[in-house]
Amino acid sequence: MKIFQKKIQRIEIPCHMKLLILVVFTGVFWACSIYSVNAESTDADIRARARDIGIQIGSIATGTHNAITDVAGVKVGHVTLNEGDSIRTGVTAILPSDDIWTAHLFGAAYTIHGNGETTGIARINQAGWIESPIMLTNTLSVGAVHDGVVRYIVERYPDNNIVLPIVAECYDGGLNDISGLHVTAQHAIEAIKNATDGPVTEGSVGGGTGMRCYSFKAGIGTASRVLREEQGGWTVGVLVNSNGGRRHQLRINGVPVGKEITGSPPKPTRDGSFIIVIATDAPLTHRQLKQLAIRATHGLARTGTPSTDGSGEFVIAFSTANIFSTSTETGTFQIQMLVNRRLSSLFQAVIEATEEAIVNSMTMATTTTGRNGRTMYAIPLAELQKVMKAYGH
Repeated sequence: MKIFQKKIQRIEIPCHMKLLILVVFTGVFWACSIYSVNAESTDADIRARARDIGIQIGSIATGTHNAITDVAGVKVGHVTLNEGDSIRTGVTAILPSDDIWTAHLFGAAYTIHGNGETTGIARINQAGWIESPIMLTNTLSVGAVHDGVVRYIVERYPDNNIVLPIVAECYDGGLNDISGLHVTAQHAIEAIKNATDGPVTEGSVGGGTGMRCYSFKAGIGTASRVLREEQGGWTVGVLVNSNGGRRHQLRINGVPVGKEITGSPPKPTRDGSFIIVIATDAPLTHRQLKQLAIRATHGLARTGTPSTDGSGEFVIAFSTANIFSTSTETGTFQIQMLVNRRLSSLFQAVIEATEEAIVNSMTMATTTTGRNGRTMYAIPLAELQKVMKAYGH
């Protein structure tokens, strides 16, 4: 400011003009300062998907939306509860089809490590099919969401008195007042009704609102892969709720990101979980879908976690290719089945999509402060890009 005043004096500007210039300059100075502070403080809220910041995982092409909804007929809906200073939770619904209750799809479930809960998976593996939307929520809200799905189905199909909902949980008590039991049956119903195709909202939404991953804020993430025509042209979509891993373990595209990003050192937290949902339009049977679900473990492992004793990781896979009811006039039904030798490209697709979905769950999440003033910071995208570039990505 002193330098500017001296320049004014040298050119002998009248006093009233000096005052005007100083006022304008001061206003511009403070406006620029305020803008700078705001830009810096909101940088964590300007989020992007992995590919939008130059991180390309794998070699198989993505679908139109790079989401589980690239598999025709699949829809996703959220209800997000982000209220006051301690409610950070919600519900996410994945609808395999619009009429999953009466027209079932082949499905399979796989438990990577069982320190958690996913209802309905015994039924999936016994019957070999999916007969419910797949719901994601927090640990203590499994009952409420289960109740909501039952009420929704019974209201639509009064004669359907055999309902076994699929509800998977992750613990969000670090940021959320989980004991407050804020998720209700109605929230589950709303999540189902909110389900749409097209782009999927990711990050701190729905069942992922209060989640963290590798000691960064995380939540819902999704990705897809589309095989080449000579490989069948099938689509594989993955949606995850990410809530596990320790900072030093994190790897993205093979890069030890967790060891390189040293800012916002994490506080000790309990081990968490990952819920992985896989959809495909390839004509796979229960047995083949089980193999696909197992391959998701490879994509998860590529991000760094060893699936510790304190974690609960569950995978649910389904195919939209064969649609069938539980009874027919002849007592039989015909299906299409992919020959086993063509499964390998699908395995690669699910590995890539799982890894990318987990990364998207972090890069799209926003810094969140919740219960007891605890803050979980989003992964800094500018620093992430710098680390990836230093390793040749």
